[in-house]
Amino acid sequence: MSIELYKVRQGKIVSGVLAGIAHKLGWESWVTRAIFIAGLLLGKSFLLLIALYIAAAYFLPYKEDRDAERYGTGPRKIKEAEKIHK
Repeated sequence: MSIELYKVRQGKIVSGVLAGIAHKLGWESWVTRAIFIAGLLLGKSFLLLIALYIAAAYFLPYKEDRDAERYGTGPRKIKEAEKIHK
């Protein structure tokens, strides 16, 4: 079983990482943001959380872009077809 993580543009505040995690888990975005902020303020792993967030913001694709590639909903491409000679 693989877990595909992604960012989303809709509902993003900074880069869409936490909104993408919330979308994947079926949660409201504020829940993941609250957990992240609580982890920053209460946890001892402040730098680790920041580093993971920055890495995710850099490496994770946007869901909209991934879906456009996967299902062909991106910009339409013109076919280079040969002319028909009668």
